[in-house]
Amino acid sequence: MSDVVGVQRVKLNKYLEKIEQNKPINLDRFIELLPYSELYEWRKIYSAVRVRDGHLLSIEDMGRHKSHYIEEALDRPNSALLGCSHDFASSFSHILVLNRYSHQRIPFAVVSTSDGFVTAGQFVGKKAVLIENIENFYRYKEFLQAIGHSELIESGDILFGSGNQICHHLNHSFLTQYSVLYCAQDVELGGLTIYKTLKKSLPQSQWLAPVDWLKFKSGFCLKPKKAENLTKAIALARELDLHIEADLMNQTRAFFEQEAFLPNYQQD
Repeated sequence: MSDVVGVQRVKLNKYLEKIEQNKPINLDRFIELLPYSELYEWRKIYSAVRVRDGHLLSIEDMGRHKSHYIEEALDRPNSALLGCSHDFASSFSHILVLNRYSHQRIPFAVVSTSDGFVTAGQFVGKKAVLIENIENFYRYKEFLQAIGHSELIESGDILFGSGNQICHHLNHSFLTQYSVLYCAQDVELGGLTIYKTLKKSLPQSQWLAPVDWLKFKSGFCLKPKKAENLTKAIALARELDLHIEADLMNQTRAFFEQEAFLPNYQQD
C-alpha cells in the first residue's frame, strides 16, 4: 500500500506542475487522483479546454490548487509518515568484519553514514577479502585454505558482503581504505554483476579465484532459472577477463555457489 501511495503522490504533484506550466494533461486520471468524493468538485477550482493531447486547465482558485500538493519527504523517517519510505535510501549502512584479532568468530561492525565510517574494532592492514555468502564468511579460514589462499587468513580483514548490500554508496569511504580488495563472489549473473559494480567504483578490486579451478568443476551444478541468465553471465565473465569461469559455465551449463568450496559441503 505504501508503494501505491508514494506513486500517487508523485503523479498528483506532476499533474499540478503541468497545470501551472499550461501543459495538457489527462483530465480523467487527474480527477481520480484528487481527494474528492464529489465527481465535479474540481470544476470549482479549474476550468478546462479540450486540446489534441488532452485538456488544458486554468486555475480559478489558486489556494485550493496549491493545497493539492502532497508534501515531499526530506528523509526516510518523514517519508514513512507519507507512506513512501522506499523513495529514500537508508542513512546508514554496515559491514561485518572478521580478522586475526576477532575472538571466537565474533565479528565487529563498521557503520557508515554520509559523514564517513566508525567502528570499535581493530583492522589488520591494507588488504581485505570480501566474501559474498555468510557460511563462507564465518568459515573463512577453511574457505581460504580450500582455494589455496591461506596467506590471506592472517594478512587481511575479512568482510561480509551480504550480496548486493556491499555496493551501497555509503560503504565507499570505508572500502577505499584498502589498497587491495579481493572479491569472492558466486560465479553466476548476480555475483559477477556485484563484482563489476565494485570494480567500477573501486579499481583496487580483484577477483579471488581458486588456484586450481578444475578441482572444483563438479561444483558447477546450479542450473539457471533462465537460459538467458547463463548467456549473460558468460558474456559478463569474459568482459571482466574471467575466462576460466566463463569456460566452466559454458561447459557445465550451470553456475557455481561459493559454499561448494567448503570442505564437506553438501547441497540440500
